[in-house]
Amino acid sequence: MKLSCTQENLASALSKVCPIATKGGTLPILSNILLSSKEGALRISATNLEVGINADVRGKIETEGTFTVNGRLFFDYVNLLSSDTVSLELEGDHLRVRAGSQQTKIQGLAAEEFPVIPSIEADESYVLDVPEFREALNQVLFAVSISDARPELSGVLMSFNEKIITLVGTDSYRLAERKMELKQEIKQPREIIVPLRTVQELARILGHEEGEILISVNENQVLFSVGEVELISRVIAGTFPDYKEIIPKKNSTKVVLDKDPLIRAIKSASLFCRQGLNHVSFQFSSDKILVSASASQIGENVIEVPAKIFDRDVDIVFDYRYVLDGLSAISGSEVEILLDGSNSPGVFNPIEKGKYIYLVMPIKQ
Repeated sequence: MKLSCTQENLASALSKVCPIATKGGTLPILSNILLSSKEGALRISATNLEVGINADVRGKIETEGTFTVNGRLFFDYVNLLSSDTVSLELEGDHLRVRAGSQQTKIQGLAAEEFPVIPSIEADESYVLDVPEFREALNQVLFAVSISDARPELSGVLMSFNEKIITLVGTDSYRLAERKMELKQEIKQPREIIVPLRTVQELARILGHEEGEILISVNENQVLFSVGEVELISRVIAGTFPDYKEIIPKKNSTKVVLDKDPLIRAIKSASLFCRQGLNHVSFQFSSDKILVSASASQIGENVIEVPAKIFDRDVDIVFDYRYVLDGLSAISGSEVEILLDGSNSPGVFNPIEKGKYIYLVMPIKQ
């Protein structure tokens, strides 16, 4: 293997691939990345046996070949290079890296020891705009369960129907749903559950990317392709719960307000929560919300937030962390809150309805 490429392109590809390798499992080879030079490009690959990633770097390929090196070491070293051009050459059991007046040798392992990253034969593919899809991911992934007790909740539901993709995340205490339009009509409805780890890596990879993303799926796998990067993952077996049943069909209280004063009030009240508890009380009445918390050893805090409140007054208690997560995920300065008594879920919407809803279960007193 012998090739050269730009330092900028190499560093960019490594930044997307290496985080998966550096979080490898029990096999030492999982801390390595696979370098494959052929057909005018260097392909860099990493896997943790659940998620696989490939990134291509265009360059001048003199000799084709494959080798693996420690991902974190290679990434850190390449980032320190000041030269525009980086040359890589395989010499026995090490990789020689040259850039300007700098050169080094990095020990590695034979490519034959690296796990195979499977290819995917897609049943169907879908195209979306990257910026909107990135926003959608960030609006739901924080609500996904981090427990494996119920595997079907430990991932993001991606539902494809007609010309709409619906993303849903829940941990049974709160739920986030985001809809967006696809570039093409769906041949047949389909649902997949993508593991949380995969979605987190995908959101990281998309970063500041623009353009389009291609999602290819079959019964057991999903492939996300954007630019020169491919992320492939298994999907979670099982059936996602019928979450639509818990979204209230009616409400007796509607609240409209500027979300920033409410966020500040909740953060202030949270300082006075009882140790080990995250209970904050919300009193909706007339033209204000009273946000409060108290603890005998600390004191109490009550803050008044102006709001437009329609129909019935209501007192309700929420885990303040869940409310803050939802408010932070809602774009725009105003938010709508729908309630139906103190024992029913609270629904948080942006003023422009239809794309995003966030639901929080109350804490029953």
